[in-house]
Amino acid sequence: MYFLQLISVLISMKIGHVRSSRLLQQHNHYNHDDGYVKTEPTHLIETIQRRYDKRVRPFAETNRPVIVHMTIVLGILTEVRENQQVASFVISHVQKWRDPKLAWNPADHSGLTQVVMPRSLVWVPKLFIYNSMDTKDMLTDDRYDVRIQHTGHVKVNSPQFVSTLCRINIDLFPFDTQFCAIALASPLLSVEEMDVNATQPPVDSYFSGNAEWQVMNVTVKQMKFMEEGEYRAEVHYILHLNRRPTYYITVIVVPTFLISALSILGIFSPGSNDGPRNEKVSLGLGSLLAMTVLLDIVAGAMPKSDAIPLLGYYIMLVILLCAIGVAVSMAMLSMSRSCIQTSKMPPVHYYRLLFLNVCRVVKQNGGVNGVGAMNEKPTTITPRFPDLISIYNQLIEVARAQRTYRERIEKQKWQHRVEIEWNKIFARIDFFFLFLFEMFNVLVLVLFLRYAFLPVPPLPENFSI
Repeated sequence: MYFLQLISVLISMKIGHVRSSRLLQQHNHYNHDDGYVKTEPTHLIETIQRRYDKRVRPFAETNRPVIVHMTIVLGILTEVRENQQVASFVISHVQKWRDPKLAWNPADHSGLTQVVMPRSLVWVPKLFIYNSMDTKDMLTDDRYDVRIQHTGHVKVNSPQFVSTLCRINIDLFPFDTQFCAIALASPLLSVEEMDVNATQPPVDSYFSGNAEWQVMNVTVKQMKFMEEGEYRAEVHYILHLNRRPTYYITVIVVPTFLISALSILGIFSPGSNDGPRNEKVSLGLGSLLAMTVLLDIVAGAMPKSDAIPLLGYYIMLVILLCAIGVAVSMAMLSMSRSCIQTSKMPPVHYYRLLFLNVCRVVKQNGGVNGVGAMNEKPTTITPRFPDLISIYNQLIEVARAQRTYRERIEKQKWQHRVEIEWNKIFARIDFFFLFLFEMFNVLVLVLFLRYAFLPVPPLPENFSI
């Protein structure tokens, strides 16, 4: 009986101890100043902060390096300034590492396995973008959070706006591909204190270009650099940018081709006299001036360097082609004048060489079709009656004037015929040069446009910032 009473007293004491423990726990969760009950995440954060010092890096007491896993998950190109060789991006890169001082037992905190807390309360890796012209955080310091697992694994996502130096290679402009890097490095900690494991972007990453450029690929490179006798971690996010050439083709290439084609057509269109040929030369010189203006537009958009872009080569070749056309036209103008002034018909082999019908009109004895006989001196006949001598002399003068007039008319007709025949020769030469120069013009355009169908080049192995 006594034994049963003793057991009953012990059970009562145990129940009372449990009730008092629960009341004490509820009392500890109650904030008398603010008047609300603390949730388990709040209690967990306060528990962690009581034993955590964010000024000390993870594994500092064991002399082990903290391994930071990082990659880029977002990249949006905003602009590329070729003149200044600067590219601007909106990026977001993820960093993950393990801090054993942030670990807890979920059983002690109502099974809570993760918590989100302000980034300012924990240690974070210090990396800076050393090729940046301007870097801006997309969020203020009090709005950055980190996600912490109960195992001590920490994850932070850092969205930023960066303007970085980008070395522009304009050799294949406007069919060029540029590689712009966002280079991050540790400013102080060596690889024995903090090392980096950079991975390629995940499948669900988002990368986008702008109206002129498209992002073809993103490569993440990890390396080390030596400073003051120790190695430090370095990471490059390299964006492959491929230019969309539609604007330059429609605004510069097509007008250049049309101007050159019409200029060649005008320069070598057959003409009948010197007047139209002079106008052809003026047309060619005006076309050269127009293409020089287009070349100046291209030069204004490119960085100042010793390299000439592909588009610049195309315009200069077209200018050279038109200049040669003008020179050939001027030479043909001079040759046609010289040939016509000789008053001789073109040689027969000229007709055969140019596939023309041979002219049957030939000059004989200084005349045309026997007209040279008129140049013979008339036989002098003395009239039998002296009174008729004056009349006879007058008739001789009239006949001589008539012969002179007829000779001048025949000479003009012959000169006109010679001019027609030589114009036929030079007209056929004009057609030949027209076809030749137009073929060269189309060939230059095809050689230029073939670069638009080349595959996008991969990242060079010796790529450097």
